[in-house]
Amino acid sequence: MRVVVTGGAGFIGSRLVRALLERGDEAIVIDDLSTGNAGRLPAAVDLHRIHAEDAATAKLIAEIRPQVVFHLAAQVGMGTSIRCPAEDGRSNVIGTLRVLEGCREAGSKLVFSSTSGVYGDAAGGRPLREASPKKPSAPYGLSKWVAEQYIEHAGKWWGTPHTILRYANVYGPGQAARGEGGVVACFMERIASGQPLVIHGDGEQSRDFVHVDDVVKANIAAIAEGDGEAFNIGTGIATSINGLADRCERLAAASYGRLYEPGRSGDARSSRLSSRKAAAVLGWKPAISLEEGLSRLFGRK
Repeated sequence: MRVVVTGGAGFIGSRLVRALLERGDEAIVIDDLSTGNAGRLPAAVDLHRIHAEDAATAKLIAEIRPQVVFHLAAQVGMGTSIRCPAEDGRSNVIGTLRVLEGCREAGSKLVFSSTSGVYGDAAGGRPLREASPKKPSAPYGLSKWVAEQYIEHAGKWWGTPHTILRYANVYGPGQAARGEGGVVACFMERIASGQPLVIHGDGEQSRDFVHVDDVVKANIAAIAEGDGEAFNIGTGIATSINGLADRCERLAAASYGRLYEPGRSGDARSSRLSSRKAAAVLGWKPAISLEEGLSRLFGRK
């Protein structure tokens, strides 16, 4: 099968590319390398250095005519989305429209990487379901929700097949602490340099941490299943940031102290996702617990 992966040199995208190659698929990557790293990719992979929002993206997809396009290219920095919402919209909305144009011309299925940020806070800490209200608290989540709406309407306008995957907080090997990085990568960087762990707010805000390899498996499951639908990709388990710090220090067998800084605008207080629908339709369930995933990162397994 011929596939295109936008953002394929990124943290998640590069692991997806390798998994696709292991399946015997032909994977072509589109990535502007603003946060991606070509060194993450096998040397033989065909890499096109193009911004997702460029018209060249649509043209290239139409020329390649892949069966599936995995659209992971995005502006994912929360701080950037607050400071420069226009940049966020350009990357996440216009970029998605360009990919949709290419899919329409090529007759490709689109598998779109979205976010739990489309929901905003989880009311009462309950697991969010796909039908839960969409109340994004930051421009990033809003831009992804707008992109989702265009994708859903493209299915009605043009018959473009698609599956939307809403990720919880993804972590795992190869994640950078800056740019696309999440709190796990940031904690590990601080531990490696023997510095206190930086926590924004009181640390009692909670997140659903899902391993990157489980996310890759969800993308592959969406090749043949889930057309026209959206799915949560998470564990359904909430972990506080303080609790995460405790686990990391326990695995590092040392205490580094905590540096509490003001909370960040747009951060949800609580977020965890129910993945029951993904289990029922995609046949996907998370296989790597947070304890196991962190143990792997710290070389304990």
